[in-house]
Amino acid sequence: MAESLLTIEGLCVRYGGIEAVRSLDMEVATGETVVIVGANGAGKSSVMNAVMGMVPTAEGRMTFDGREVTSMSTADRAKLGIRISPEGRRVFANLTIEENILAGGYTMGAKDREASVAWLFDTFPLLSKRRTARAGTLSGGQQQLVAIARALTARPKLLLLDEPFLGLSPVAIGDTSAAISVVQAQGMAVLISEQMARPALKLASRGYVLRAGALRRSGDVAEIRELALSEDYL
Repeated sequence: MAESLLTIEGLCVRYGGIEAVRSLDMEVATGETVVIVGANGAGKSSVMNAVMGMVPTAEGRMTFDGREVTSMSTADRAKLGIRISPEGRRVFANLTIEENILAGGYTMGAKDREASVAWLFDTFPLLSKRRTARAGTLSGGQQQLVAIARALTARPKLLLLDEPFLGLSPVAIGDTSAAISVVQAQGMAVLISEQMARPALKLASRGYVLRAGALRRSGDVAEIRELALSEDYL
């Protein structure tokens, strides 16, 4: 495996008296795609939000690109190169596609941001054709592409995709998978959390299976496939 980009040791996330994630160890290497699989409530989104700094780490340690980020703010983690496409897409419905994508480059200079937006429109011609359309008028699959593009504007080192296939049609799942493949071709590391394991497993090289906040199994996709696809989890 390549050099570790993200390392998580003993992560615990709590909401009041509820322990959403407990004693989780995991890592993502530079340029690697890793999937976290589990049923609704397994703790997947809590892990993603903890990596992004959107929920506090109750216990444990987290390093990114050689720097400890355990207590670092979300904004500072974004500056280091971590970006998230959140569960439910959460596009800015009243803004255009172009305005949504520009919003993802808030840490960049104007020239670099414009160049990145131009690259994204070249990469995703569907978005280019509708760049002036308001995001709220798009289908769920199109909104997912906007959310991914927005997270890519700043060319992150690590892209977090929280439930990217949630609620999508088979055609939209294919389009989203193709978009993720484009990200992989750029050499970015990708961490996917997903209940719909089948499309996610096709994209990842390694995975972690969570149940009730605890790690059940980890390993190469071939090693975790049966457990990840079992009815106990999905």
